Amino acid sequence: MSMDQIVLENDERLDDLEYKGLKIIQKPYLYCFSSDAVLLANLVRATSKDTIVDFGCGSGVITILALAKTNAKNAIGFEIQEKMANLAKKNAEINNLQKKIEIINDDIKNASKHLGKESVKVVVCNPPYFKSTSGEVSNISEVALSRTESTATLVDIVKSAAEILKYSGKFYMIHKSERLAEVLTCLSNNKLEPKKLTMIYPKASKAVDTFIVEAQKNGAPGLTIDSVIVYEEDGTMTPWAKKLYNKE
Repeated sequence: MSMDQIVLENDERLDDLEYKGLKIIQKPYLYCFSSDAVLLANLVRATSKDTIVDFGCGSGVITILALAKTNAKNAIGFEIQEKMANLAKKNAEINNLQKKIEIINDDIKNASKHLGKESVKVVVCNPPYFKSTSGEVSNISEVALSRTESTATLVDIVKSAAEILKYSGKFYMIHKSERLAEVLTCLSNNKLEPKKLTMIYPKASKAVDTFIVEAQKNGAPGLTIDSVIVYEEDGTMTPWAKKLYNKE
């Protein structure tokens, strides 16, 4: 589909993903993706034989970017909210990726029923950061579902990923730094061995805000730790971030 063929509804806007001409439609009143999704998508690794599975794909930003930035054969996004699932399908279509991206409107806890156990090599997730009893809860139900663990907890996400991953398959997830110990423990308890940890600093003068973990199913113990700074003190992107966002 060419960009001049895209028809936007009254409640939609078209955003530029700034990579290979990719675009994404968002509904401002629903949950809109943040830089966290872009950071995560850029750290996913996949081969030409791999299918990338995106848990809680929302509008499809990680599904689309991870597919475009790797050699993956195809991608499958799971999204429990019907409105968001339909939007993700639309975004696949406007980028002419409908033959390579499948969106499944269902709970991620049912992933193995759709795909089979031990069926894929790569799973990625930008999960709700807050437990249902903590964090600021939006009065917009769709936003609340995206921010809080109301339909799927951290344990649910990790267990479902472990179920569908093949031996030595990789799981990528971004999360808040205050939940680091909980995340690493949960991964290890489900035979997803943390292999690489990337600590994300908004600025050098700021504390770590989020982290991205790469875990391997049945992997041997051994964790490497990296850190990245997204913005300079003057608000401009660091060279690392510019490269990530394809700005240099």
